[in-house]
Amino acid sequence: MPGAVAEITVKEGSQAEFEKLAMEMEQAVNANEPGIVYYRLFKVQGESNKYVFMEQYKDMAAVEAHRAAEHFKRIGRAMGAHMDGPPKVTRMDKVK
Repeated sequence: MPGAVAEITVKEGSQAEFEKLAMEMEQAVNANEPGIVYYRLFKVQGESNKYVFMEQYKDMAAVEAHRAAEHFKRIGRAMGAHMDGPPKVTRMDKVK
């Protein structure tokens, strides 16, 4: 099972709008992507502008469906306006 961790730094002052959009993303992904096992947003403790999306997918087809989803593209673009650079994404495979 593939997984990913996306570490995101948000521009100071943009946290509230980013969180609103990121929670919209979390809800849309979990409601519309049957290949998602786990997709959640976390805020890093002790940091005012660092967030992490933790993701797990049933298979690579689910990863591709996620990347192609309209809501991912639309909300992702809106979130990008509040990010201080691109996310650092670590891709992983579940140990069997």
